Amino acid sequence: MIGVCGLFVLIAHIVVSTYIPREVCTTYSVPGDVNIGGLFSLHGDGDVSEMEGCRGRYPVSALQLTEAMAFAVMTINQDDSVLPNVTLGFIIHDDCSWPEYSIWCSLSLVLGAQPSLEDDFCNIPGPNIGTTERMAVGIIGTAKTSSSEVVINTVELFERPLVSYGATDQELHGEHGHPYFFSTIPSDSHKAEAIVDILAHYNWEYTAVVYSSDHDIMHLLHDILDLANSHSMCMDVQVMLSEVPTVDELRVMVEVLQEHRHAKVILLLVSSAAAANAVMSAVSTAEPPLERTWVASDSWGTQLVRDRRSQGGVFIEYSKPKLTEFEEYFRSLLTGLNTTQNPWFNEFCSGSDICQESSEEGFSGEIATLAPTIDAVLSVAYALDQTISDLCNNSISNCIFQKGFDDNLFRNLQKVSFPGTRGQFEFEGNFVPAQVSVKNMQRQEGGGFELVEIGSWSSVLMDGERLTIDERLVQWVEGNSDIPQSVCRDVCPVGYVEEIDSTKRCCWKCRACRVDDIVVGTECVSCEQNEWPNSNYTVCDKLHAKTVTWDEPAVISLIFLSSLGLLLCVLATIGMIKHRRHPLIKASSRELSCVNLLGLFLSFVTVYPLLCPPSATSCGMGTILYVSSFTLIFASLLLKVNRIYRIFESSTKTVRPPRYTGPIAQLVIVALLVMIQPLLILITALVKPGSWTSIRNLFPIPPRNQPRTLEIFCDLDIGFLVAMSYNFALLGACCFFAYKARNVPGNFNEARFYVASVYTTLVPILAAMPMYFTADNAISLAISICLVLIINGYVTVGCVYLPKLYIATFKKVTEQENNHQSLSVQSRRTFVLSGDSNRVHPSTS
Repeated sequence: MIGVCGLFVLIAHIVVSTYIPREVCTTYSVPGDVNIGGLFSLHGDGDVSEMEGCRGRYPVSALQLTEAMAFAVMTINQDDSVLPNVTLGFIIHDDCSWPEYSIWCSLSLVLGAQPSLEDDFCNIPGPNIGTTERMAVGIIGTAKTSSSEVVINTVELFERPLVSYGATDQELHGEHGHPYFFSTIPSDSHKAEAIVDILAHYNWEYTAVVYSSDHDIMHLLHDILDLANSHSMCMDVQVMLSEVPTVDELRVMVEVLQEHRHAKVILLLVSSAAAANAVMSAVSTAEPPLERTWVASDSWGTQLVRDRRSQGGVFIEYSKPKLTEFEEYFRSLLTGLNTTQNPWFNEFCSGSDICQESSEEGFSGEIATLAPTIDAVLSVAYALDQTISDLCNNSISNCIFQKGFDDNLFRNLQKVSFPGTRGQFEFEGNFVPAQVSVKNMQRQEGGGFELVEIGSWSSVLMDGERLTIDERLVQWVEGNSDIPQSVCRDVCPVGYVEEIDSTKRCCWKCRACRVDDIVVGTECVSCEQNEWPNSNYTVCDKLHAKTVTWDEPAVISLIFLSSLGLLLCVLATIGMIKHRRHPLIKASSRELSCVNLLGLFLSFVTVYPLLCPPSATSCGMGTILYVSSFTLIFASLLLKVNRIYRIFESSTKTVRPPRYTGPIAQLVIVALLVMIQPLLILITALVKPGSWTSIRNLFPIPPRNQPRTLEIFCDLDIGFLVAMSYNFALLGACCFFAYKARNVPGNFNEARFYVASVYTTLVPILAAMPMYFTADNAISLAISICLVLIINGYVTVGCVYLPKLYIATFKKVTEQENNHQSLSVQSRRTFVLSGDSNRVHPSTS
């Protein structure tokens, strides 16, 4: 093995040419029957290139870590239950916080070499190697992942375990990691899970990240980003700082955070309290002020400046138990009650009260790596105890470095279990399970600020149960009780939905829905035609149906015209009864005139139910009266004009009057024509129920961006159309016979009036049809339908009855007119053929 080691050292000397300061040669050692090594960083603020690599001194906590290892070894040696009859020793090196120095220090430990000082240079591992008294069976360290990565590459060649108290990168023992690496502090993966669980707990979807370029922080950030993506969180706003941030870096950081105003929560990942305080100071002086909630993930939370800048911040810390026995031990060194061989003790503690101030009761609870250091020593000791028991028969003189010892020690270290400083200790995948305290920076009653524990996170629990937070204990920025919102989206007003902003990654913008849409989640959903969104655009409400009202000017006009038409019908009826003996009235077929007047009366009455609020009763009554009035009017007119045409047509051929022109025959015929209509109404009502009582929904086109309105009116369904088709057939027949009767002598003015009535009726009907089918409001429908009735009624009254009543009332009847009925048919024929209009009377009887 020595030959291999010598070759390795020779290659290392040739390949690696680096300056090793003399401070690295200093070791803290207490030899024993079996030794373990330790790599700690007590110095290292300088620049290696400037030969200042070990001139800067770390805080007292670095010294306390070395004494924690010494204390743990001393505790093992005093416990007969662990390594009985075996003295455990240790050799501690200062790696000056540089990976290059850690390599040489680890080589010195595994090779059993004593570093030698040559002038101002440290010669590691030194000229004498292979001294078993100085060989370390395992190494405790280092504090950083970057250093542990290079050290494990060295020590695993010798199959020695490296038990770190501060390295947290899961990749050191991942699928392609190093099996000989162990860590007594939870991995970054647990820390990342705890952070993401907290962000998810408060629905912080859009988070800014301020991080330092430290190797360990970069690995932690990578783990956090992977988990955040799986939880649909966005951490697109990232600001990287140096381990010691410059003024320019801090200024750029503030500008970036101000630009991304939606990132109300900032994840702070830096490696030191000095860097964190520099960030907080820069943010506190920003204009305009940056009121943000900070989430931090490192042990320096206890060293953070505690003021309103960090108020409301959420800090996660690994379990840091109070180590009372070690505190007493360390204070005994300061008071001289106990002695130490620690070569750095006087450097840190002489001539200054800093060690006394840093060793007040409870200081162990502020150092995150103190308990892991002691547990690391204990884990190696318990594994050694089991290995010696298995291989050495309680005698270690010849078996420590025999073949198979290192491999057996490795296996025992994997399954070691003992009462540690943080409870029962055992490795879980070469790391330890994570017990995390969740703390909140809060203002105290006295005005100060303290970290208050508000919950915990445990890696051993199931998902959904790992994080517990007592919301009653949480205090946010400025003491606000409302949870901060950290999402890149504006609060959308009612009627708007969120959609991805194509100009900003991870952000959402508001898009207006259509005026007739409601908002369902992130979608615009259209309301039905008879619905309209409520004021909050959350529910489609049914539209309140409106119809024509009798206070509208157009309706008032229709009612007035209809009432006047009824009055004219009444007057015409009275006049017809009063002058029923008048030759002109008798000649116009009084029986058919009664039917015709009944139709006119119904046509004017029909206007009233049509203008009432639509219902099955009003619509059924209105539409049935509508078609019936037309049937009565057109059936009687048809017989009248047909009778005139037939009489004058037959008079040119014979003196005998045409058949079926008498009063009884005319009434029978008109009754048959009228009875067809009720039959059609009954058939259509049976074939399609409701065709006479249906109501039509109308949706007037509203002004731009105004609510839709619903209006209702009686629907002219298939039954109405069938019935009106029959009326159109009667009307067509009237037009035909009116055309045929166009040559009736001028004195027969009744035929002319019938022709005018029939033709004039066609005009409003043809005008009303397109208006009805294109109308989108109730008033247009009312006007188009009712005016047809009114106009037809007025034309018929004006053309057929008023002239007769005028003649019967205001003109005297001549003797010739009184005796016109005595004229023979032959005389009528002669007069008609001769065209003597002065002697021909309009009577057709």
